[in-house]
Amino acid sequence: MNLVLASHGNFAKELVKSAEMIYGDMSDVPIVSLMPGMSFEGFTKEASEVLDKTGKNTLVLVDLFGGTPSNVFSALTRKYGHHVVTGLNLPMLIEVYSTMKGDASLSVEQVVKLALDTLQSSGVYVNERLGR
Repeated sequence: MNLVLASHGNFAKELVKSAEMIYGDMSDVPIVSLMPGMSFEGFTKEASEVLDKTGKNTLVLVDLFGGTPSNVFSALTRKYGHHVVTGLNLPMLIEVYSTMKGDASLSVEQVVKLALDTLQSSGVYVNERLGR
């Protein structure tokens, strides 16, 4: 299974740098960044080039549902058959990446569920947790 990240600006790129502080090297994760002034067509071209290399068994984690990265990768599912999950955050990235590296037998659907479960459980109201 392959993992791709997509975001507005350098969010995904910087998120990988942060994740590497905790997990270690993640240089095998392609990143597609929508930069200021970039056209929809230019972003679509970059996304397609990455998907041409990763194939059908790919999970794309994107930052924001309804934004250009999400919309482009969602539209490209018709051609490439990959899976798209929004809400990319640090816990999701580390959990998904480490699980994929640790168990290559997992299906994309299992990793999608893991990503969504991690997203849901990663937000904590700390004051409440500490009883304050």
